[in-house]
Amino acid sequence: MVANPSFRQPIPALVDLELDRRRGGPVFRQIAGQLRSRIMSGALPRGTRLPPTRDLAAQLEVARNCVVDAYDELIADGLLEGRGRHGTFVTSGAFAVPAQKHRQTGMPAVLQRLPGDRDHVPVQDGVELDWRPGQANARTLPLEVWRNACREAGRHLPPQGYGDPRGEPSLRHAIVAWLREHRSVRVDPDQIVVTHGTGHALHLVAQALLNKGDLCATEDPGYAGAALAFNRANASLRYVPVDDEGICVKRIVNPDHSPLLLHVTPTHQYPMGGRLSGPRRRTLIELARTHGILILENEYDCEFHYAGTNHPPIFASAPESTLLLSTFGKAVSPSLRLGFIAAPTAAARALAGLVEGERGHVSWPVQKIVEMLLVSGELDRHLRRLRRHYGAMRDAIRQRLRRYSDVVILRGDEGGLHVVIAGKSRPFDRALRQALRSRGILLDDVGDFATLKRDACGFLFGYGHMDQETLQRSLDELEGCIQWVGRNLPRHQGNS
Repeated sequence: MVANPSFRQPIPALVDLELDRRRGGPVFRQIAGQLRSRIMSGALPRGTRLPPTRDLAAQLEVARNCVVDAYDELIADGLLEGRGRHGTFVTSGAFAVPAQKHRQTGMPAVLQRLPGDRDHVPVQDGVELDWRPGQANARTLPLEVWRNACREAGRHLPPQGYGDPRGEPSLRHAIVAWLREHRSVRVDPDQIVVTHGTGHALHLVAQALLNKGDLCATEDPGYAGAALAFNRANASLRYVPVDDEGICVKRIVNPDHSPLLLHVTPTHQYPMGGRLSGPRRRTLIELARTHGILILENEYDCEFHYAGTNHPPIFASAPESTLLLSTFGKAVSPSLRLGFIAAPTAAARALAGLVEGERGHVSWPVQKIVEMLLVSGELDRHLRRLRRHYGAMRDAIRQRLRRYSDVVILRGDEGGLHVVIAGKSRPFDRALRQALRSRGILLDDVGDFATLKRDACGFLFGYGHMDQETLQRSLDELEGCIQWVGRNLPRHQGNS
């Protein structure tokens, strides 16, 4: 039952009055004077309910009559009005003297470093075409399924403390069953640590396992969150290039130094979209075992596979050398902020210890809701619907762009919820991105994820949050820009 806010009694304001006991004259004059000053300054705005006379008298340790007399004086002046059993309120006729603006020099130094209004880039409200990846279409989850999961979660009382730092035990059991059935991974519940998502998982790994100066490797272009987490742990970084088969494994180790930890996205490389091939997977596992490298396997977009071999995680073949990171963000919504790490027992124990020390436990109600979706089988049914939905969208993208294969390249379309689109020549690529941005379309450049930005071409087309109508409108815009660039770009530049 939802309360009707129109019948809710306003809560009395907190009034901080300080009385000078050594001062002569009636006490009620001090109370009235301080209240008048706050009303005139706007600290007690129009419509504010004042504390009951008995409560304010107890707070000030004075006789109740002192507060009654002060209120009566302000009522006579027209600043307060009594409304019977509802209380005493600041009148609508009371006016406040405009407060003087604080001088800029009085601003704390750390706030003065923040950009001013002229430097502020406003967020575009109502942008219809947002092609940035990392989003999901939560509207595809039937509302009744969500309600039932919330209702079932509500049948349980939360724990007295923060809960198990590894995560709710029943949720971890459900994740273990899900990994066994869908990803051919076999772990114990104690090897699972529930996280707030991939960013939180990377933070935990970096803080719990790395020492200052440790060498870590990550893909280039790659997920910026990994480099950020390693930098915050004061680790050293090595950027390893990627191609259509994923990370170039032979470039991970050099004769001087091998990394202690390697972050990879083998199922759908972020951002280029390639899949780590079978031979490279086997080479990577052998490399990790030979050089003692811990593989941080980020199963980005693993739920959505459309073509080619659907490899099990590296963790399934090398559980002693791998940490597996995953989330349910794309299956339901990124706003759930829930994921997990599957790790060797010793690593899971260290990660859970950091969660406990930082009080970084995941919200208990969210854990129970996801548990209910897993245990009931509704998440599986929902994922089957999503694969059909997104598979049809991926086919539409391929079909629309096939006719422009002489000027644009499509990459990363075998899985996931985004593809990479690039012009075949640098001038065409630059002109296409400029044309799209001129139409107010939000998109991410491949260069945003690369260390050698001059070598990075193309942009990401994320469609995970779209419906069919939005997708077709987006493809219409893309097709129009491709045609415009083809007409207006000099032919010798288009081929250079």
